[in-house]
Amino acid sequence: GGTVAQVGLVSALGSAVGAPAALAWGWLSDRVGSRKLYLALGFLGFGLPTLLMGFSQDVAQFVLLTVLVGAWSVAGTPVSSTLIMDLVPKEEWEDAFGHFNQIAGWGVVIGRVLGLGWIAYVTVWLGNALAQRSLWWLSGALGLVSVVLAWWWTPRLYAPKPHSLRGRLAAARQKGIPHLLTALRTRWNGLNAGRTSPRQWVPMLREPLIAYYLATFVLFTASVFAYTVFAVWQRQELGNTTTSVFLMGLINSLAATLFYRWMGRRAGRRGSMGIQILAVVLRVGVFGGFALVSVLALRGWSAELTLAVLQAISGFSWAGIAVGGNAAVAHLAPKGNEGAAVGAYNTFVSLGSILGAFASGYVAEWTSFAAVFLLGALGMALTTALLVLIRRQAHNRGLAQM
Repeated sequence: GGTVAQVGLVSALGSAVGAPAALAWGWLSDRVGSRKLYLALGFLGFGLPTLLMGFSQDVAQFVLLTVLVGAWSVAGTPVSSTLIMDLVPKEEWEDAFGHFNQIAGWGVVIGRVLGLGWIAYVTVWLGNALAQRSLWWLSGALGLVSVVLAWWWTPRLYAPKPHSLRGRLAAARQKGIPHLLTALRTRWNGLNAGRTSPRQWVPMLREPLIAYYLATFVLFTASVFAYTVFAVWQRQELGNTTTSVFLMGLINSLAATLFYRWMGRRAGRRGSMGIQILAVVLRVGVFGGFALVSVLALRGWSAELTLAVLQAISGFSWAGIAVGGNAAVAHLAPKGNEGAAVGAYNTFVSLGSILGAFASGYVAEWTSFAAVFLLGALGMALTTALLVLIRRQAHNRGLAQM
């Protein structure tokens, strides 16, 4: 019985707590302990609170567990990328990121199929309330299995870290997350790291990694903005069934999974940012297509067929965004700060997701679903322009692999 605005508000909550947490976990993974420790912690941070969600008795308990998942589960997010950077030669990063995302993508596809079957059939046997709770229990249990597998199978690699407590404190002062941008400014611009005049931060936007963070923020703001209301739009305006809504999500996930590895190989030949630019351009058309479906008042099979095609294109484009984004940060990250750089990247992803999710529901309530999709398309167009400029900056600095 919630409103579309409340859907956006709840979606923003998990991202809101995940943004600072990603920075903190990324920095810690560079300084303390092994990579596998943080990977296992991240899986535990998803599995245990998700399991407990099935036992929650009121909204307050559910919100608390949502916050816990958002802050704890991101422990493994930076490490998943830095492990690849530690284990795979640099010239093979794009293909490795593609392979990694392909494996994760098949997990998403299987999860969607399992969820669809669970909602469609288990509800009949157990009733709605117990079926919903058991879905959380199953999801949490699978998350806990991943903790065991991560601990058994992941190589115990350590990032370069100072061994003494004094050395770690010095690293915290010199390379801590609050000073990551200052370190980048010092390295690339030759500016004094101790000076913090606001005017001295402006040139940092000309640095590829900093500018890429900004582009990432715009990209995820626009993308989440458009997709937050997507399922609600299908049910409320188009009148599609719940099964149809699930299938549209499945088409997107399946298309992305089928092309992750292909995108990784293409990114290795054409450059990670080049493939990402192509992917973002496609999303301009996808979100514009959603708006047209709404404006033209398509209904029934014509609307579902159009959405299926657009969702396939969107999944294809997401494969390029996911692979290209991880590879771009890997190439641009300062040595010794890879975990912090990946953590900062995920923080900007979270910040964009917060703003996009929070604003989407209210814009849909105050204007229309078509307006939401048009604004999403405009955001994708702005992201394209930013990525083109950043790629030019990267090439000027000799980063041909971009």
